[in-house]
Amino acid sequence: MRPRAQSAHGRSFGSLAQLYDDVRPGYPIAAVDLVPTQWAGLDVCDLGAGTGILSRALLDRGTHVIAVDPDEAALASNPAESILGSAEDTGLPSDSVDVVTVAQAWHWFDEGAAAAEISRILRPGGHLLILINQLDVRVAWVLRLSRIMHAGDVYRPGYRPAPVGFDRVGHRLVEFSTPSTVDGVVDLTRTRSYWLRSSPATRNRVEANLRDYLCRELQVEGEFELPYMCLAHLLRLGD
Repeated sequence: MRPRAQSAHGRSFGSLAQLYDDVRPGYPIAAVDLVPTQWAGLDVCDLGAGTGILSRALLDRGTHVIAVDPDEAALASNPAESILGSAEDTGLPSDSVDVVTVAQAWHWFDEGAAAAEISRILRPGGHLLILINQLDVRVAWVLRLSRIMHAGDVYRPGYRPAPVGFDRVGHRLVEFSTPSTVDGVVDLTRTRSYWLRSSPATRNRVEANLRDYLCRELQVEGEFELPYMCLAHLLRLGD
């Protein structure tokens, strides 16, 4: 997908801000705390911050968070100080933050332009933390589910982002699960970019396929655990 198309799709989530917050999982402590310093007192840019699932966790750790996102409707739900901006043009001053966090948004960025902008706003020796929550497709039934959902933002566990100007200093794969229901999985699917850009007929077909798979083939009843993994990548601004 071209960067301009990526950016357009990345602005689509604000209309579903409350649903997004309700059904998307938070980020495991072990992934967030990959940063090798105490969070308290740090200046952090949460880039592509959206509704604030990660921003809230950072605020709870005592950081000063500036949430940057191009989606004004999504930022309205974010409790952090926020500005309209993009990964390629944050609007922040140079050398202004200690850490840049990117949660569930790296695939929307023009990586080259974003790396240059992140390098500009980070202080010397600053860190970039990339967090990616995704369904644990190593589990056979979850792989099939992700395909029915058209969950396209799935990375191989061995994936390593390599933005220019940064050194890789840490990686962690954290396994976790969240309670869900059949209706919850359908709601989760409604927050996916594929759903948001699909026709009503396609949405109806995807929902019918999901319910058929979960209820008839897997015979799901009530609440069940939905396996996830979080891919956490820590990079440091090069000299």
